[in-house]
Amino acid sequence: MARLFSRFELAQYLPYHSNFIDIDGAKLHYFDIGPRSEEAVLLLHGNPTWSFYFRNLMRELAVHHRVIVPDYIGCGLSDHPADKFYRAHERVDHLEQLLDHAGVKRFSLVMHDWGGPIGTSLAQRRVHAVGRLVYLNTTLTETEHLPGFIRMAAHPLIGRYITQRSRRFLKLMFRFGVLKPLPPEIQQGYLFPYQTAQRRKAIWDFVQDIPFDASHPSYSELNKVSENLPLLREKPVLIYWGLRDPCFHRSMLTQVSRHFPQAEVVEIATASHLVLEDANEEACLKIGSFLRGVSESRAPSDVGASLLSGSALYDAAVSYANSNADKDAVTVIEGQPAAARALVGGGDQEPLRSSRMSFAELFSRVRQYERGLAQLGCRAGDRIVMLVPPGIEFLALSYAVMGRGAIPVFLDPGMGRENLVKCIADAAPAGFIAAAKAHLLRWIKPKIFKGLRFSIAVSELPIPGAYGVGFLKRFSPQPLLVVQRSASAPGLIAFTSGATGTPKGVLFTNEMLRAQLDIFTSSLGLVPGATDLPLLPVFALFSLALGVGSVFAPLDPAKPLDLDPELMLRIITQFKVQSSFGSPTLWSKIAEYAVRHQTTLTGISRIYMAGAPVPPRVLALVQRAAPQAVVATPYGATEALPVTMVRASDLAAGAEASGGVTAALTGEVGTPVGAPVEGVEIRIIGASNRAFSSIAETKTLPVLVIGEVIVRGRNVSPAYLHRPDANQLGKIKDDATFWHRMGDTGYLDQDGKLYFCGRKSHVVTTEERLYYSDPVERIFNEHVKVRRSALIGVKGGTEPAVAIEPLPEHFPSGGAEREQFAAELRALAQKTPLTARIEKFYFHPSFPVDARHNAKIFRDKLSTWAQTQKEEGQRGERSS
Repeated sequence: MARLFSRFELAQYLPYHSNFIDIDGAKLHYFDIGPRSEEAVLLLHGNPTWSFYFRNLMRELAVHHRVIVPDYIGCGLSDHPADKFYRAHERVDHLEQLLDHAGVKRFSLVMHDWGGPIGTSLAQRRVHAVGRLVYLNTTLTETEHLPGFIRMAAHPLIGRYITQRSRRFLKLMFRFGVLKPLPPEIQQGYLFPYQTAQRRKAIWDFVQDIPFDASHPSYSELNKVSENLPLLREKPVLIYWGLRDPCFHRSMLTQVSRHFPQAEVVEIATASHLVLEDANEEACLKIGSFLRGVSESRAPSDVGASLLSGSALYDAAVSYANSNADKDAVTVIEGQPAAARALVGGGDQEPLRSSRMSFAELFSRVRQYERGLAQLGCRAGDRIVMLVPPGIEFLALSYAVMGRGAIPVFLDPGMGRENLVKCIADAAPAGFIAAAKAHLLRWIKPKIFKGLRFSIAVSELPIPGAYGVGFLKRFSPQPLLVVQRSASAPGLIAFTSGATGTPKGVLFTNEMLRAQLDIFTSSLGLVPGATDLPLLPVFALFSLALGVGSVFAPLDPAKPLDLDPELMLRIITQFKVQSSFGSPTLWSKIAEYAVRHQTTLTGISRIYMAGAPVPPRVLALVQRAAPQAVVATPYGATEALPVTMVRASDLAAGAEASGGVTAALTGEVGTPVGAPVEGVEIRIIGASNRAFSSIAETKTLPVLVIGEVIVRGRNVSPAYLHRPDANQLGKIKDDATFWHRMGDTGYLDQDGKLYFCGRKSHVVTTEERLYYSDPVERIFNEHVKVRRSALIGVKGGTEPAVAIEPLPEHFPSGGAEREQFAAELRALAQKTPLTARIEKFYFHPSFPVDARHNAKIFRDKLSTWAQTQKEEGQRGERSS
């Protein structure tokens, strides 16, 4: 062998002492490196490779393990007898002799290609001696799934020419077995033992030994391997696979992984059959750490002392799912809103149709989607814009994105096309996952998607330029390697609705998400195993993480107010809904219907309303419809949720004890929103439109004095996406922490409870006083004909006026009715100095509101509209 070694500098790639054992009149070559031990790692090559394939892995493993790497007889540096034909079971015999000769009592296996069935058969013979199993692009019993060119290679005439009489089979490996072209010297290394037709005989023998059908002599051995696979079900298994392998393709990976439900499966989208060549460094690291039974020693550069997976939500949900796999994670009422409504007319006994999915089934799909996303190039830290309708796919796709360490970006579909385009451009997404219709944006506005690496349509079939979810469902449901990211890294981004300004992307860090989950448990009382009706779909992400199942009603996310209240009552009753999170407008509509039809919601135990301040009368109405439920409103914002919490029962008790709510020193009565939740601090400072670099620059106001609301806590977002101006204006440093400016006005009472007085931008300033929207509107909302009102500024914003949205049956139809209605409102205004100077009223049939909550009034649009109307409410047309 010395002459051959000098002819090709093999020693620089395999600088180890060669060992030989005589078996059946031939010498079997093997390397035996690393620390001496009765325990070893056995590396088994396939066809047409040899021990050279493991040259890098050997070096990595030998630091901690004794490593034995044989060449089968007829392969590599072993003898190449011309008169011997060995079947797979005979090669297993040879390996047993090798283990006994080397004094190995316990071993782990790394198997590639045909090393898979050979090594598996060896492991089955010595089950108690086996430690861990690693499979690299191989097969066990799946020969029927092999592609046509392998069958052609087994043909007696064509196959022998390809595999033995020429080097075509070897050169096909160089062409299709790798994605990264092999350097000439590495190709020579693979060719080194196979220079002549005689020395390539074993390559042909291996192909001949593939049992494609029951008539083959090795078919019975294949069946034995299959029958004995349960013997290895308790062994730790790693399946490390190059997805671009044309021979051992994705379908074979799925089959192999099914044999080992306990396996960790790592798919490499940028590798082919020779996965150790295409993914050398990461493969060696992963296999080495797996064989040592530890996690990878290297982690992304942004990982700090506190490590999480891709998202705190993902961590929590997976933890619950692992021990509660059979519980329902999600239920979707079938049919579109109109179709579901039609079912209601079928009689009270006719159940609504639905689709259910358990935690196990959902996370099986999540893992499939994770693998598909990884193949499409989804990376940790990528921003993925999500425009996915509520339901199973919303949860599965969102969690798959988070599981890969990528950042889902959630946009309000009702924010309008112009804002939607701006937000997508701001997000600069690497991926776009959306309903098929939303993909029109990619064609209409291609510039905002210039950094896009992949697109997915929420449909089984692909659409032009996008994969369908059917593609993602082809992947194995086995878990992947956990992606680690720091507590300070973003777990998701949610854009504000734009109801009070330009929509901004709010960064939810993993630390922030973890704090919110803790608050939802302690303050909202959400308990695992419960069932929730999320009327604000994004909260289903939190419900899942808390082990709470979600029931998705058939709602149009762009027009949620179109919900059918009777259908909602049916859903709550039939599916035993225990809690619900929705906007006050939606729950007011449901409660009004229930009270009007003398129906009591007896099963539901918690109703939370958020997205806009909830008037006490709405809380009382919902409490009347669900007398046994906790009816409450958490106050907060996308940037800080929740900040406070107030229950309807507390407001009722307070009103009864004190004769009413507490007014500010200047006479305004804001909406009581409760005391801060655990871990959150509130201050009221002098209102200002300028930025503060430090909390020392602000002035803290005493109790009962209206000012600007600022908050601090672990559940508060530290920053906006790509908005340094908003960060500077919206955050105030306080040593190592910061305060967030809510953009709201309010005051604190003596007990530290907050009263909301409206948005700072909605304050109307005159020479006499400041008019705050919420206290003003409370007065006019008490009128029996008024559905809601809105303080607006006219004459350049310097004069206060009020827009009125009457109840539909009380909309004034003529001049006389308008005059009478306006007179009643002016009389109401005269009862308090707070509103005595307000004389202008404008009747509007339907206020412009945000689509997400149907509660945040676009006062700027109302003010612009009012400029086109006659003064004194003399014109109130049924148009916007």
